[in-house]
Amino acid sequence: MATAAHRPGPKPPLVPAGPAAAVGYVCAEPDAASGALFAAWCERRAAADGWTLTAMVADTDDTVPLAERPGWRRVTDLAATGTIGAVVTVVRPMIGPTIRDWVRASDRLADHGVALVTTSSAARTTQNQDGSR
Repeated sequence: MATAAHRPGPKPPLVPAGPAAAVGYVCAEPDAASGALFAAWCERRAAADGWTLTAMVADTDDTVPLAERPGWRRVTDLAATGTIGAVVTVVRPMIGPTIRDWVRASDRLADHGVALVTTSSAARTTQNQDGSR
């Protein structure tokens, strides 16, 4: 039986090697000022990793399970069609209240080659041996 010390941790998301489309995702009360701020943070993070933020998707009720939120369903549809390479959110609790929720969502997106990151989290990058992306 594997102990917690021997279990592999979640893999950091894979950042696409070249420019890719990204979608911002937030789950928060509707508020024009916060919405603009969240979008700016998501856009800044996307640009830092070479992504172009093509849309912001919002849900307003974090008590609804992630898979049942209309905005999140739009995000997963985009991931399944291969039109995005990343989803940027502000903080992990926008995905769900536990780290397990985050890992599940990240793994499901990774199945489509899509990274899930927060505006402040580190992401794994694909790099050439010389360190270039």
